[in-house]
Amino acid sequence: MKHIFVTLSLGFMLAHPLNAANMNEMDHGPFVSWTIRGEGDSVTYKGLAIKLNAGAGAAVLFDTDLLRYSAAWTGDFLQWYPERDGLERNPTIAGTISFSNGAGPGWSTDGTLRDPRDMPYGPLPKPQGHYSGLYRTGSETILSYTVGDRTVLDSPDFATIDAEGYFIRHIHLGPGHSNTLLRLAKVSGKDARISSSKPGQDVGTIKVRSESSNRLVGFIGLPENANWKLIDQHLCLSLPASQDAVNFSLLQGNEPTGLLNTHQGQLKNHLEKVFTVKDLSAKQRENGTLWKERLSSPLRRGNDRGALAVDTLTVPRSNPWKSWIRFGGLDFLSADQALLGSISGDVWLVSGLDGDSKTLSWKRFATGLYQPLGIKIVDKQIYVLGRDQITRLHDRNQDGEADFYENFNNDSMVAENFHSFTLNLETDSEGNFYYAQGAPWPPRVTTPHQGILFRVSPDGAHLESYADGLRGPNGMAIGPNDMITYSDNEGHWLPTCSLQLIRKGGFHGMKPTAHLHKTVPEEFEQPICWIPHAIDNSPGDQIWINSEKWGPLNGKMLLTSYGKSSLSLVLTENVNGTIQGGTVKLPLRFRSGLIRGRQNRFDDHLYLCGLSVWQTTGVIPAGFYRVRYTGKPLNTPIDLQTSDSSIRLTFSDPINRALATDPDSYNIEQWNYRWIDRYGSPHYSVSDPEKEGQDQVEIHSVSLSEDGKTVSINVGSVIPVMQMKIAYNLETADGARLRNEIYNTIHRTP
Repeated sequence: MKHIFVTLSLGFMLAHPLNAANMNEMDHGPFVSWTIRGEGDSVTYKGLAIKLNAGAGAAVLFDTDLLRYSAAWTGDFLQWYPERDGLERNPTIAGTISFSNGAGPGWSTDGTLRDPRDMPYGPLPKPQGHYSGLYRTGSETILSYTVGDRTVLDSPDFATIDAEGYFIRHIHLGPGHSNTLLRLAKVSGKDARISSSKPGQDVGTIKVRSESSNRLVGFIGLPENANWKLIDQHLCLSLPASQDAVNFSLLQGNEPTGLLNTHQGQLKNHLEKVFTVKDLSAKQRENGTLWKERLSSPLRRGNDRGALAVDTLTVPRSNPWKSWIRFGGLDFLSADQALLGSISGDVWLVSGLDGDSKTLSWKRFATGLYQPLGIKIVDKQIYVLGRDQITRLHDRNQDGEADFYENFNNDSMVAENFHSFTLNLETDSEGNFYYAQGAPWPPRVTTPHQGILFRVSPDGAHLESYADGLRGPNGMAIGPNDMITYSDNEGHWLPTCSLQLIRKGGFHGMKPTAHLHKTVPEEFEQPICWIPHAIDNSPGDQIWINSEKWGPLNGKMLLTSYGKSSLSLVLTENVNGTIQGGTVKLPLRFRSGLIRGRQNRFDDHLYLCGLSVWQTTGVIPAGFYRVRYTGKPLNTPIDLQTSDSSIRLTFSDPINRALATDPDSYNIEQWNYRWIDRYGSPHYSVSDPEKEGQDQVEIHSVSLSEDGKTVSINVGSVIPVMQMKIAYNLETADGARLRNEIYNTIHRTP
């Protein structure tokens, strides 16, 4: 049986006093993946805003769910907003919209524009159409998808012809048995009609008229029997099934500033004598380097005076693209190279981790991703989790830049709420991928994918909802025997932060996200341990240490903290199949919140990365760190065990016997929480459940093992309790101060 751990945290509440200038000034690359708003209530949940013809000031918005061009515009690109450092309010189209399409399929195989989905979220059924990814050839973008049994390559472009601007689509339509219908543009106004349409014409133009506007459309290379139609106030192109592939181009312009008939003739003449239809099947194999500059930063080695040394892998303070670097994903290509994802959309390739180098080299590897908050490298393949999809990145010409952004899986639904972050990316021993989507804030759920832990098959073909009741799952790990852990946040129905063990189909507390259950459960999976909000308001990743080089920490789990910019050790025990335990902070400080952590399988060191956006003690926007075990005394508890009458703590190193056996060296308190529909829970007395507060636990006696490492604290009776605090003030056998607190949970005693 597979088990999963979950940590729950508050996080993500109050914004720093920054604004969205960083996102507005940033060069995001040739395209941006995000949820994007257009005119009025128009929303493209999985939008791909693509810049056209560098310097032309034109762009299109492609919907990777519906395979439609949501909008095309000229002028400024996107407008970002300051709420929660540019992450709460989705960007809007900043320019003047030339044309748009309604919320429905961009292509169909049944001759209609009917939306086959049950709700307006998620991709089309794969037999109708499926987004495959995009190719970046220099600054140009080529979209790849399927319609029925036909493959499509689709490259947007823009050109000025006789002083008029035209949006262009170069299309390669593969052979297949499917008759296809392409939706081009919404036609506003009454009495819409098409004139000058000549079916079967290879090169030509049409005029689309209504009472409120005129539009000029040119075409070249259309197959025989292609036909123009008006369906549901949209201009559409019907394309017959074919045994051969066909390359054609379509051009759309607004109502010309001059005479429509004059420009119609000029456009047709341009198409016949000047314009060239691109062969996208050949074009997709081209590539070009966009970001040739490599940045450098110092690697500051920490001192080795303690058991754990922290090396600071400094982040470049500035870069030519004004990229707002804020890390949320991490994995390794080698002992020397790591890939880090930034929530602003970039993936960075960092070199110089190996050896005695004092300088790091930074290369912009990919751009335009939708909040990449998880990276996993499997068999040298790079997988990046965004809010819209898992993207498999390919560097086909080995120039240190991704040039094929393959859609590995995009079956999850995306809605507008900012708090539904999509986080983590891990694999089990069978190659399945796991990640989670958070719940909305306020907790008004709109899709069945909010608050879900997902599992994706190794080939990316299948997505399943694995567990529910999540709120803000900010960290995950898969450990021994496929034991999976993840972190979440205090909030409605979540009394405080916690670390949880998940089973398939388990419900983890947040009632609005109990999607896998016909009725909302009256009980939830009990966590390994609760963590008080004051101690950690937003835990992050867990990391299982798997190396004998780490001495007493080998086989242990560590827990990062975004909220407190710290690292803790998790102490667990298995009591007749129930896993419970607690956390104790390690004496380390970091200048940013910590989101992700991995032990580099090539050098066995621990690497951590994170960001400081809001509600964190972090003081810098992004941090990257290496933690090394020096072999010196760790001087911390490494094991916690309970019995019906005592609590047993085992330390990594011998401790002073006189202090260890003195009951006054310890203080133990305990309390419970309530599972209620409010943000968090007060502390409640265990002995008097209606009373707010904490109970003091009487310590009867303390004994110390012969090796001087294990103390048994006799409290008379150990009972189940949601939260216990064990404070100690001791010394090591060598006289070093030993003072800390453990926060643990007891479900059962042996």
